[in-house]
Amino acid sequence: MSDSIPGLALSRLFYEEVVKPLLDSHYSGLRYSAALLGPGSEVLGFDSEMSTDHAWGPRVILFLEEDEFGRTGHDIDATMSLVLPDEFRGCPTRFERPSESGHQRHHVEIWTLRGYVQDYLDFDLRHTTMPADWLTFPDQKLLTLTAGAV
Repeated sequence: MSDSIPGLALSRLFYEEVVKPLLDSHYSGLRYSAALLGPGSEVLGFDSEMSTDHAWGPRVILFLEEDEFGRTGHDIDATMSLVLPDEFRGCPTRFERPSESGHQRHHVEIWTLRGYVQDYLDFDLRHTTMPADWLTFPDQKLLTLTAGAV
């Protein structure tokens, strides 16, 4: 790990020192939430030196409202691709994703809350959550949605 900084702390610094200032300068007044949730050992605080061998590094998830996402989501993604530094505190900010062989991509994800939950839990938040629905959600995924940082 970069100077023994846990990934969750590294991602918080990445947001505070790089991502937030870029959003403030390019998208003044943008309403969003920033978080680190979902998969990754750093979300649970279990990252170690071994974690750095597979796309470990600073990352942030930005949550936009549905209408804002439709207006600016792709533009924000493109801007991040152009203006993010290649490194932050000695760690790469771009990683190859398994489904995109050879293509490196930044780790500032832009989502709506509904889109993220649909993708991560395969559940549409427009539907009422029934007691039986909770039995379909993998425990580890529920944990990683509540153990990260917002």
